[in-house]
Formats: sequence, C-alpha cells, structure tokens
Amino acid sequence: MERILRIAAKAPVVSFRRPLDHNYQRTLPMPPPTTLIGLAGAALGLPDYELWGENSPLKNLKVAVLMDNYPGRSRDMWTLLKIKGNKMERSPYMRELLFFGYYTIFYGGEETLLEQLKRAFVDPVFPLSLGREDELIIIDEISIEGVNEGNPHFNGTVIPGDIRKMRIKPVLSPGVSAEPPVVEILPLSFVIDERRRIRHPHNPVILSFLPLGMEYEVEVPSIPALQYRGRNFTWMNS
Repeated sequence: MERILRIAAKAPVVSFRRPLDHNYQRTLPMPPPTTLIGLAGAALGLPDYELWGENSPLKNLKVAVLMDNYPGRSRDMWTLLKIKGNKMERSPYMRELLFFGYYTIFYGGEETLLEQLKRAFVDPVFPLSLGREDELIIIDEISIEGVNEGNPHFNGTVIPGDIRKMRIKPVLSPGVSAEPPVVEILPLSFVIDERRRIRHPHNPVILSFLPLGMEYEVEVPSIPALQYRGRNFTWMNS
C-alpha cells in the first residue's frame, strides 16, 4: 500500500494553455504536472527560484490527477498591449476556459513531506490557483490515505506516453459520448535564469490526457497503476 496526499478541488474558472498555441489558446482538460507542483509550491510559499531550484523540497514530489466531471467550456477574447517601435498596439487572442471543473489531485513522496503539504494546504502561504493568479480554486477535502495497486484501466486522467502508439482496448460507457484523448509534449520542471528572471521548460515528456467518458485498458505493463475509490491513476512524473 502506498501513502498519498489527496486534494479534492473545485475550479470555478480555469485554463491550461496548450504549449504551442498562440493566437487561439486551447486548454488542456486537466492540469499538467508543472501546474500541480506549482500549486504545492504556492501552499508552501516557495518563490520560483526555490520551487524549481536544485535544492527544492518538492524535487521528488510525484503528481497525478483525476477529472471528476465534465466542466463547462467557453471561449473568451483577450487583448495584449504590445510596444512596437514608439507605439502601443493591441493584439487580440482567443482563450478557451473551463467552468466549474472538479479534480482529485494526488501527491506522492515521503510521509514527512506529505504531512507538511497537508498542513500547508489547510493554511496556504500564497493563494491557491491552477494556472493564472486570478484562477483561484476551492479546496473541499484534504487527506492522507493509503492506496492499493490498481490495474491499467484509465479514464479521466493523465498517463505518461503516447496513447496513440499503445496497445489499448477502449470501452465507451453506455449513453456517453467522449472526445478523443489529447497528447502533448510538456515539461516536468523548469530551469530558472536568475539573471534574466525568466524560466525555461525542462525535461519534456509525452503525456496523454484521457477523456472521462471512455475507459482505456492499456496493454503496457510498464505503466504502474494505483487505485482510489474504484478509479485508477498513475504518476505523471515518476
């Protein structure tokens, strides 16, 4: 049995921009690993250079997520002000938004770290958001629990690797339509350029975001599964 920290969270408005999108910014259906690590860092009050530094207390933190509902989806037009020459120009772009998404977030690591994170989520140092600073979340439940080994039957979660290249057996729930999975190359961490005060993506991996309405039986024994209340998940960054 493995011990995990479980966070049940509600996101009234949220967006997880796909990395190559610019003028039309689509959203991922669930938060990527760096977002979940950043959420834990906000609870602890870690600035960027500590969160992503070599001595970060979250360096070995494992993360996973389950989607618990189909959130509402909409598009919003935003405008950026850019300086071009000596003039200010407006640059519009479209951004996809998710409304009232419910997520179960899992953290794995040493028991002392999980206890520290639990206390931090009860009384966070920084506001808790999944994405931009104004996209605050509501924490419904926090608990440290034991989870048993599961089986590689996944839905509404994120798994490492490209699902399109795996041997799978999809099972669609009766009366439910499902969108195709989203496959992206995403970083697991960042490297901080302290001189320029910017961060660069580091350690990119392929991740598959699986829809909630279809279950995928993955015939790849290298994906270890854990089970929580009848649903299976795996660590994105183990």
